[in-house]
Amino acid sequence: MRVGSLEAKPGEHRFGYLEVAKSRSGLAADIPVHLFAGAEPGPTLLVQGAIHGAEVIGSIAVLDLVAKLDPKKIRGNVIAVPVVNRVGFELGERGSKVDNKDISRLFPGNPTGSVSDQIAYRYYEEVIKQADVMLDFHAGARTAYERYVLFTAEKDPKNLTDIEAKRRKLVVAFGLDQAAFFPPGTFGANKAKDAIEDAGVVQITLEFGGGTGWFKNGEDNVRDAERGIWNTMKAMRMIEGEFEADGPECTVYNACVVLWKPDVDGLFIRKRRFGERVRAGEVYATLIDPYTGETLADIPNTQDAIVIPSGQEWVTIGATSIGILGMIDRVEDRQSADLYVSFEASGGEGA
Repeated sequence: MRVGSLEAKPGEHRFGYLEVAKSRSGLAADIPVHLFAGAEPGPTLLVQGAIHGAEVIGSIAVLDLVAKLDPKKIRGNVIAVPVVNRVGFELGERGSKVDNKDISRLFPGNPTGSVSDQIAYRYYEEVIKQADVMLDFHAGARTAYERYVLFTAEKDPKNLTDIEAKRRKLVVAFGLDQAAFFPPGTFGANKAKDAIEDAGVVQITLEFGGGTGWFKNGEDNVRDAERGIWNTMKAMRMIEGEFEADGPECTVYNACVVLWKPDVDGLFIRKRRFGERVRAGEVYATLIDPYTGETLADIPNTQDAIVIPSGQEWVTIGATSIGILGMIDRVEDRQSADLYVSFEASGGEGA
């Protein structure tokens, strides 16, 4: 298979950089890519980290995978990209200071646009369109601790499209005990996800770790992120083996409540724990003055819901969400579910 000028023949692992755009700032934007061409034909899996530069759990998990994956023992291909947004990664920031854009929101990109538009275009054409499945790793970065599989809301849950049916299986196969989807329009239109789906790619997003939980939970999150990649390969029949998971069930939430910080800055004190049911009107969190201890604002919940693992750092400044809650949509039983997906035309365009 080939990505840009990088080529791997069956049974080979090759590493190189995808040239994407030139920056007048001098910051390197070219994307590091590992190609694993399996010894036998099969589907193509894309695993990527740090498209938001400060979110690094996935980057470490991808590198752990790279160290262990033997292309001679897999069917199909793996494209492993530890860092998509090099500028943001090197500066420890979500987006790119080159043009203040978020690459993850720009697909399919624009070959004549700004640097981030060009990166999105080249990456979409050369990498994303070759994939059958895309695992996109995110995290809470410095501000929040998160741990769930995130996926796009289904248009009609009773009449799933082919991509939606495959995605349902992969969400459960990944191995976390919680998954969630946001109702359409929660954060506005997401044309980038539509572009990825239009290319025939099954995408799921992983929210893993971050925040003040890094030193306590970082190692476990990296381990489980890597475990999820191997589980996905098993579900795609790229490798053999038993699925490993948090437990026998995966609870899927409709993340119907996003709480936003009021127009005041201060210390964020959350009053509710992950998994706790909170009634409408009850206080979810409080902002206090870090110097006097005065209560600046109480933040009430807006409707009866359960706290999904997400949060915010102690010092909370600017416009940001400070909590995600939801209602249980369904509970999937891994022991009785068929978690395998098949791809008749594997590898997408150019594989």
